[in-house]
Amino acid sequence: MASDRMKQAIDALERAIDRLEQNLDGLDLSASPSSSSGVDAAAARAALRSLDALIGELKESAHG
Repeated sequence: MASDRMKQAIDALERAIDRLEQNLDGLDLSASPSSSSGVDAAAARAALRSLDALIGELKESAHG
């Protein structure tokens, strides 16, 4: 049962990250990091990659 809840939580995290990636792609980040968006594109993408890696680890531990 806890395994099912963990899988549901992982799925929710994946959906949230997908939405964040779509939002990030939709922003005009061609300007410098100090642009009006206030978003450091490289840092945001690195954070999303880190979360993707964490989710992969969580999936492995949930299956193993």
